[in-house]
Amino acid sequence: MARRLFLQRLPLLVIAAVIASSLSGCVIATVRTLNEDEEAKQGFVGADYVEEIWDSKLMPTYEEQAQDLSTLLPLIAQDQDAAIEQFGNRSGTGAYSFMVKGEGKILTFDTSSRAGLAAIDLNPPDGTADVSITIGPLIKISQRAAVRDAVGFIIYNDFSNQEDFAAVANAMGDRILAMLVEKFGAADADAIQSIDPASMEGKTVTFTGAFTLDDPANIIIVPVALEVTD
Repeated sequence: MARRLFLQRLPLLVIAAVIASSLSGCVIATVRTLNEDEEAKQGFVGADYVEEIWDSKLMPTYEEQAQDLSTLLPLIAQDQDAAIEQFGNRSGTGAYSFMVKGEGKILTFDTSSRAGLAAIDLNPPDGTADVSITIGPLIKISQRAAVRDAVGFIIYNDFSNQEDFAAVANAMGDRILAMLVEKFGAADADAIQSIDPASMEGKTVTFTGAFTLDDPANIIIVPVALEVTD
């Protein structure tokens, strides 16, 4: 009797075994929307990342934590290690970057190179340049990286590779260059080189930005915000 019941159930047992075997080899697929699928195919986009954090996180960090240059520069001159400990950030083992703010007079507005610079005499003015501000149209990758690294919350290890990390700095530089075009009243980035230096020299500039401490005697600030007034 028992043998007969076993033989009757045998087809069902075989079917169950086949189903179990099939299921064990299955991989559960991730369901994505069409937009998510397209993003996955496209990969990391630095401009999208920067767009997401610029107003919500990056600019508030600069506004809240940027150090006044009139305080920071004397501290760097007196005790560079202390300045770095208090206010510096970096990625990897490179030079430290700082978030800063300041106001001063434009002494020179040099567009002879595509990596243009404005020499700034910080308030209170004494007739000599204290720092320079990059004015474009070329913003070097090392300068763009200063803006990224100075905030402290954009960490290399959070990205898949060096290319994605660099893409963030590049996208920030593109955004900054667009801001400079607007503030200088230029038609486009290349037109910055056509600005008459005499039209800018002597004006007051108020800025917030970042610099990398490669050379304390030659500080070049990349502005994230800038206003020029007569």
